[in-house]
Amino acid sequence: MENTRGLTAKQWLATAWLAVVVFVFPIPHTIALRNLLLLIGFIALVWNHRQSLPRLAPWLKPAAWWLAALTAWIVFHSVAVAPAPTLALDQFRANWLMPLLIGAVGAWAAIQLPRGRALQAIIAALAAHSCWLIGWQFELWLVADTGTFKATPDAWPFKATPFGAYDFHATINGFFLALLVAERLAWVFGKRSPSAFGRWWGWVLLLLSALSDLALQSRIGTIVSMTMLLAAILIFTGMQSRHWRFIVIALSMIALLGAGSLKFDNDRWSGLSESIAVGWSSPNIVWFTVNEESWEMTKWPETPSGKRIEFSAFFRAMMARQASDFLAEHPMGIGFGHDAFGRAIALKHGHTGLGSSHNGWLDFALGTGFVGLALLLATAGAAINNGWRAFRERDNIEALLLVFFVGNYTLRCLLDGHLSGWRLGMFAFICGILIAAVSNPRRES
Repeated sequence: MENTRGLTAKQWLATAWLAVVVFVFPIPHTIALRNLLLLIGFIALVWNHRQSLPRLAPWLKPAAWWLAALTAWIVFHSVAVAPAPTLALDQFRANWLMPLLIGAVGAWAAIQLPRGRALQAIIAALAAHSCWLIGWQFELWLVADTGTFKATPDAWPFKATPFGAYDFHATINGFFLALLVAERLAWVFGKRSPSAFGRWWGWVLLLLSALSDLALQSRIGTIVSMTMLLAAILIFTGMQSRHWRFIVIALSMIALLGAGSLKFDNDRWSGLSESIAVGWSSPNIVWFTVNEESWEMTKWPETPSGKRIEFSAFFRAMMARQASDFLAEHPMGIGFGHDAFGRAIALKHGHTGLGSSHNGWLDFALGTGFVGLALLLATAGAAINNGWRAFRERDNIEALLLVFFVGNYTLRCLLDGHLSGWRLGMFAFICGILIAAVSNPRRES
């Protein structure tokens, strides 16, 4: 890594604060600690007031205007369209306004640091999560019988995590991998690391991220990771670079992730297409009413081949079908919130207790209508498109990190319901740091 001895004490504290906030963000039952850290950081920024908020890069202004229009639409929709304005406005406060403020705090903190230090801090925090995950699984592997995962020397405890479900860590690792893929692309093209990692550290961290994906065996996480690597290869070949080693490394990682997922998670892959087809064609919500007590006794639908239904794909397809049918009847949505699917099912079928449809795009459309979804995608599209142009035309290599980071999260939300909670907050915080980097790409220590 590059020399950091030139940092002042305040800059060291700001760097450590950024890393700690990112590290704490996804850990369950730490909301109070997270809010305290954010409050302390905000007070320190106001007290010192060394730098104002970064001036937005001109190429980011179209995305900012789309975001402003989307925010205004959510407020208008909550007041004038939503059947329960108070509920929608409370969701807006918690799951939209707060992430925007968190992103602004992240940008303000990042602007206090020399170039690359803020990015280095967040990548180090994400790397710590990967090390924790792999170390946790390694410890289970050494134990003869954990009771839950039956870990033995000849059976690696895939999916085992130190906290939360494995999809928690798949999101964290998705952020990690997206930043590292873009960072390595920038290094290959410009021989300059936007995260100040130099020649070798970036490759080591990218390998760490790939191993974390393999250890998690999250089907959706693997799909997103492979897509990021494939996008990097397409960019690389499109720019006609002669550094063929990057393509070899990326293809090797795609092969590693794909083969590992097919081998160690084969049961879920083998029944995927049929389970999706059966779930999409299910005419009612009877399967949503199955509880834990009756789960084993329930007669589940059969696939055409007679294979056992793959429950995750089956339920996601069912939810997508119910959400699509409801949107056809209510194209304006029923009020902002990540639980819009659950409210839609309760309104149409009288069954309560459901939340997300496990598709962030559908959840957003159910909440704010097709207009809201269009504005959301326009915001992401403007950031990705203009970021790519800034990289190609202005040599703003930091913009490439924003392109991959926003693209990763947008794709992840299509495949899972992640437009709320700690995921959205963490995305906004890191986005703020990236916006500070792309808006001030030439600041040196």
